[in-house]
Order: sequence, then C-alpha cells, then structure tokens
Amino acid sequence: MTEDTTTVSVAILTWNRKEQVLKAIRSAYEQSYPPLEIVVVDSASTDGSPEAISAAFPSVKVVRLHRNLGCPEGRNIALANCRGTVIFSLDDDGWLAPNTLEECVRTFQSDPGIGVVGCRILAPEDADDEIDGNAEDSVTTKFSGGATAHRKESLGAAGYYPSDFFRQAEEGDLALRLIENGYTIVRCPKAVMYHKRPQATDAPRKHFFYATRNSLFTITRQYPFLFLIPAILQSIISWNYLGVRTFSLHCTLWGTLNWLAKTPWLLAHRRPVSSRTIRTVIDLRARDRLAEYRPRRRG
Repeated sequence: MTEDTTTVSVAILTWNRKEQVLKAIRSAYEQSYPPLEIVVVDSASTDGSPEAISAAFPSVKVVRLHRNLGCPEGRNIALANCRGTVIFSLDDDGWLAPNTLEECVRTFQSDPGIGVVGCRILAPEDADDEIDGNAEDSVTTKFSGGATAHRKESLGAAGYYPSDFFRQAEEGDLALRLIENGYTIVRCPKAVMYHKRPQATDAPRKHFFYATRNSLFTITRQYPFLFLIPAILQSIISWNYLGVRTFSLHCTLWGTLNWLAKTPWLLAHRRPVSSRTIRTVIDLRARDRLAEYRPRRRG
C-alpha cells in the first residue's frame, strides 16, 4: 500500500442519534487526509436520521435497514458497502481529531502486514492533557469496533464480525481470525476519536449478558482442543466472578446458560485457529496488562 493508492472510506452505523451522527460525519469531512467516501448504515431509526443526513450531506451514501440487526452485523453491512483500500469504522456518537485518518494511513503504509489500526479514545475534556505527540504505535489484540481502521484486504482474508453476536466481544472474535491469517493489530495513539463518557443506563445488564455469552461463543468455535476446556472454564469463572462483584450475576449466569444451550450448534460449526495463534494472543495480552501497570514517564 503506497500513498498514491491508499483510499479511505469512513463507515458509520447509526440508530436514533441524529445530532451525534451529523457531528461524526462532519468530523470525517474535516480530515487532513480526505476520505474517498462516507457510508452510513441506518438501523431503522425513527428520529429522522436518514433524512437529516441526506439533507446536510448529499454526497453521503445512506443504506437503510428494515430493522436493527445489532452492532456487528450493521457494521458488516457498512464495511461491505465501502470501496476504499482502508475503511475507518466510526461510532455514530464519536468524532475524529483532524489528523486521525492521516495517522491511520501512515501506520498502514509502514507495514503491509497490518490488518487493523485501532485509535485512542478520549473524552473531550481530557484532550489537552492526554494527547502525546511522541507516543509510538504498539502491537496488540485489542481494538474498538467504532474507532478502528481496517485494511480492506484483511477482511477478505479473515472475514467480518460474527453476525450472531448482536453486541459485545465481536472485536475479539475477529482479532483471532486476523492473527490466524497473518495480520497484525496495531494501536496508534496519535489517531484519536473523541467520545463522551457513557452515562448510567440499563446497558451494563446487556453488556454482561452478551460479553459472557459471546466470549464463550468465540472460544467454543475458534479455540483448538488443546486450549478449549481450560479457556472455557477460565471464562466462565472470570465473568461470573465479575458478575458477583458488580451485582450482575444474574446477567452473567444468563449468558453462560445461553451459551450452554447452544453448545451443540457451536461445536458443529467449529473453525479452530492454530495453537500458534492462541499463544500469540496470550503473549500480547500479557504485554498489554504489563503496559497498563507501567508508570508513565513525565517531563
């Protein structure tokens, strides 16, 4: 991928966030590296979002769904409708720093083996204190689906997000397949998406259910037999212990039982990755945990 051939599409999935998605689109148009196109998939909004987008930004391609298919499948549709060699997937309630696409392209151009570039997510009030212009890219297994740039060819090789997740943990599922297909996931701290801190809602209940269930789905379908039973047990214990600590045990148990009911189907559709991929993921996760505890340098 060279500077002459790198084209960037921006993909946005939205549902009933008219004002926020207009701000997200505006930030994409204000990039120092102009996008080839902006594609918005609307999950059957009832607040007039599609009409407002078309009125404010006639060049935006709007794909209207008949119902809300969930975040992973909605993003899959957005990604599949993009033409760029790089596709930036942007949350509808986030907005980009002006140089974000440029920084993502720079990272992709540094190594053809990079499949995903994940951004740093900052609350707007933290921007002045937290952006570090000297921060370096790092290899990781983690990325946020709404603050991420994909190399389009990597999606062709590894596939898209799992359609049956609806929400939560889809990035970890895709990460395994990317690594299995020889791609690297890189965190670029100079590429920034701003996002307001989440407010307290009923979302934590859904979060714990889907995160527990979907993590077990990924393990059952993708882990080789050598790692399968230990990983399942560790996941069940970890999520339900967290459920106890957060008074959400009914949600994590519900997720566990939902996974258990679907285990025969999951086993019949196994496509395990190699043991080498799992070892790579384990090593990178250990490195990420170490980095989280490493003191920041000052001065």
